[in-house]
Amino acid sequence: MAERKKVVIIGGGLAGLAAAVVLPPEHFEITLVERRPFLGGRASSYPVPRTEVPASDDPLTPNGYGRFKRVEFPIELDGVEEPSTWVDNCQHVLMKCCTNLLDFYQRLAVDQDITFFEHYTFLDENGRAASLRGSFLPAPFHLFPSFLRFHPLKWRDKLSVAHGLLCMLIDAPRLESLDRVSMLDWLKRHRQTPRAIEYFWQTVLVSALNEELHIASARYGLKVFLDGMLNHREAFHMGVPTVPLEKLYTEPCLKLIARRRNNVRLRCSATRIEVAESRVQRVFLNDGTWLVGDYFLSSLPPQDLLKLLPADVTESSNYFMQLGRFESSPITSVYLWYDRQVTDLENAVLLGRETQWFFNKSPRHPDENRPSGQLLGLVVSASRKLLRMSRSEILDVVLRDLEAVLPSTRQARLLRTLVMKEPFATISCRAGYDTFRLEQTSPLKNFFVAGDWTRTGWPPTMEGAVRSSYRCAELILEAEGTPRRFLQPDLPTQRLPRWAASFCRLFG
Repeated sequence: MAERKKVVIIGGGLAGLAAAVVLPPEHFEITLVERRPFLGGRASSYPVPRTEVPASDDPLTPNGYGRFKRVEFPIELDGVEEPSTWVDNCQHVLMKCCTNLLDFYQRLAVDQDITFFEHYTFLDENGRAASLRGSFLPAPFHLFPSFLRFHPLKWRDKLSVAHGLLCMLIDAPRLESLDRVSMLDWLKRHRQTPRAIEYFWQTVLVSALNEELHIASARYGLKVFLDGMLNHREAFHMGVPTVPLEKLYTEPCLKLIARRRNNVRLRCSATRIEVAESRVQRVFLNDGTWLVGDYFLSSLPPQDLLKLLPADVTESSNYFMQLGRFESSPITSVYLWYDRQVTDLENAVLLGRETQWFFNKSPRHPDENRPSGQLLGLVVSASRKLLRMSRSEILDVVLRDLEAVLPSTRQARLLRTLVMKEPFATISCRAGYDTFRLEQTSPLKNFFVAGDWTRTGWPPTMEGAVRSSYRCAELILEAEGTPRRFLQPDLPTQRLPRWAASFCRLFG
């Protein structure tokens, strides 16, 4: 048996793990290094200590924000045994158009831990529910019947949205040319009403892109709707993990990597990348040792990778000089433990509010020996305004939003809370983003770059992260002279959207 080639992967986030999983174990010996004591990067889980701390003896009242004790648990991994709950650093979802992320989960045999929803629930200012759901109609009209009944929008708003969706089909062949246009400018150019922008476009896109409409690239805003809602009738189905991310993929990845006789080194930081003759020679680590390999793959954020490379390499390469141009966008998550069930909904979008989503995070099979209650997870994407607030102030904001649409929370007792800020949750996919996204192949012959921020054709998402790693794996096998394809094709554009787009371009 031929000796396995050595691959060093720097970074144990989703991109690094996807590369470790997809590279064939019979050809490669992998060492993955991660500076933290856990895997998953920006898509990871934390244990919440078992200790119960009361919030107050009195139920929360509409004007009682200052009268109860808010418990904000520290996120500590060391010394926590048998946590009562694992929470994700943010609620991560996927859609059926995320073909590579789904392939990754299938390789780990964990896809059964994802529940797909064929509808989206929206709660208006008064808590009235509206939904978008599929129908018997073919794409792009499959959501049309429920859209007609979507009461948060007036008829004028609905007509403007329909016009906007039609314009997206027309613009589909020239998406790349729209990268320098902001999504808000595109919407205004196509005569979208203010209410349609606030209650439809902004509601969907700020969560999907983790960026405000006046900043986000129109290319990726259109892509969300084309790939997720218009081209295929099942693409919009939303998958929500039923287990924490630690159980969904980081723990299964660890087991698979170990089973393949590969190595994961936690609490191990790369401190310097040594380059000579246009090749990476070795990676120095914080314990004074170094790693050598035939191939090296970075799944680090751009700013972290920039710090590891020699100055003469970054200053002489236009490719690596782009690493300093990226900006980030934050996400804030809030977890609320109630003493009783406060809603039957599994998840919902909050219209016209700072808080955008809530998810029912209670176990599907609760422990009969523990008191019943409900755990809700709330998400605020592109939450720059919240970064300046204290955790107590953030809690006030989300509680006001939640109580306005779920009156049952006013009578429920809030047992404990957790507020989590992720200042660098994703790279900002602002207008012009494509001009500095990097290809996975670098000027260094044996060095490849993965990450949701690299050039994948997707916004910075978990799907983009996996796509980048699959492409890196393909490039490594091409260098070995044994090419293999890992990237999964997109869901096919169905016949009617193709015809509709062609007709509109011909006669529009």
